[in-house]
Amino acid sequence: MRKSATTLTAKGQVTIPKAIRDRRGMAVGTRFEVSERGEEIVLRRAASVAAAKGDDPEFDAYLERVRGTLRLGMSTDAFMELLRGE
Repeated sequence: MRKSATTLTAKGQVTIPKAIRDRRGMAVGTRFEVSERGEEIVLRRAASVAAAKGDDPEFDAYLERVRGTLRLGMSTDAFMELLRGE
């Protein structure tokens, strides 16, 4: 098992190291389930997302075309502040 260290931020976020994200095919928007198993915290790709991927090639192609194209009329920072309620 390969090990890597990360740090919990003030907002409760952790960064999954890039090498792991690349090996596991994780992209922005990947959803996860978080659970506890004894003293371990288990992070697992959400079943509903994993099961749906590849079910409809036409829809998957559409998602690839529109990824990152949302126009909100505000900066990414402003949008993130809105989402966080800051």
